[in-house]
Amino acid sequence: MKNIRPNWKQLLVIAGFVVLFFLLMDMNNRLNDLNRLNNQLSGMNTEVSGLQSTQAALKAQIEFATSEAAVNQYARNSGMIQEGEKLIVPLPVGTAMPNQQATPTPELADVRNEDIWWALFFGE
Repeated sequence: MKNIRPNWKQLLVIAGFVVLFFLLMDMNNRLNDLNRLNNQLSGMNTEVSGLQSTQAALKAQIEFATSEAAVNQYARNSGMIQEGEKLIVPLPVGTAMPNQQATPTPELADVRNEDIWWALFFGE
């Protein structure tokens, strides 16, 4: 039988293939990490743009709420008037102003207990 003894060139080529294998595996792991991070980046960019539009809307609301126009609008909606103005409230057509008359409270007559029982039993 022939004794197979590798020489130093064969060992160097085999060692190179082993190192190349591990480098390719590491590159595959790095590419997977890159893909995952890019997906997270696109999700975060979408979330940031949504939050920026929310911030812009809230800033606009704050600017309006602190303006003089908002104070006037609130006062008008609450029925307040400015100095020198007269408040006029239109009444619906066909409705008359109700007469405010005091209705007297009826006085209860003194009724005896015997009369109440008699009325309950005999219906008088």
